[in-house]
Amino acid sequence: MKKLTIFITLACVVMISPIVLAQDWQTGDDWIAKWWGLDLVTETGGFGTSAGKDYLLEGSQKSNSEFGTPIISNASVSTRDGAGKTANAIVDLEENGGPLTWGIVDLNVEDQYNMSTSHGFGDASNITWHGIIVIISPEDRTTTMHPAHDDHAQIWLNGTQIYDNSVWTGGAQEVTTPTEIQLKKGENYLHYKCGESGGADYLNLRFEPTDTDLLIAPTMSGLFLDVLTPVEARGKLATQWANLKRK
Repeated sequence: MKKLTIFITLACVVMISPIVLAQDWQTGDDWIAKWWGLDLVTETGGFGTSAGKDYLLEGSQKSNSEFGTPIISNASVSTRDGAGKTANAIVDLEENGGPLTWGIVDLNVEDQYNMSTSHGFGDASNITWHGIIVIISPEDRTTTMHPAHDDHAQIWLNGTQIYDNSVWTGGAQEVTTPTEIQLKKGENYLHYKCGESGGADYLNLRFEPTDTDLLIAPTMSGLFLDVLTPVEARGKLATQWANLKRK
């Protein structure tokens, strides 16, 4: 009954398709286990090098010139428009793992090597992980995010970088720098990038224990683009995220 009330409230604010009402959402009070993630960027030279690079921009600019795919960036994928473009965006990095694409990533929130294991590796070094979530808030809200990471974590929210910390936190669920953030009513887009050199490689994120009413996609059933509001094309809410895949 509680979730149904939340859905009804949100429906008055943003267009939510019928498929949304049936979803088993992740919530803000728990560690986020499902992400919309990019294949691992490899052979980065370590987090000191990778932190200064926008692999999304670099790789999508190259693929766009060859294949006509969308251009994205670290900041843009933390927006509604940029997240939608990941449906077709190829990150073409020949020296860092080849053409990279997006999909649902399952993160073991207790694993000290979950950056590697979420992509089928045992313990990889010199890698960079990228993941996106959408946070649906029933109201404008100030809350606190709790990031854990090893090594260098960078986070963007709604097009703006809100976190940049090169010091690992000491454990997969250990947080050293809780950070206050502002959420707007409706959809909020968050991009989490983490660069690793060697040893343990993990990242995690949760919000406050009271944030049970924050609904987070991907859903537990693994839906992301399909449950978001329609794309606003030329001023009209006419094109569904799913339609982007078919173009």
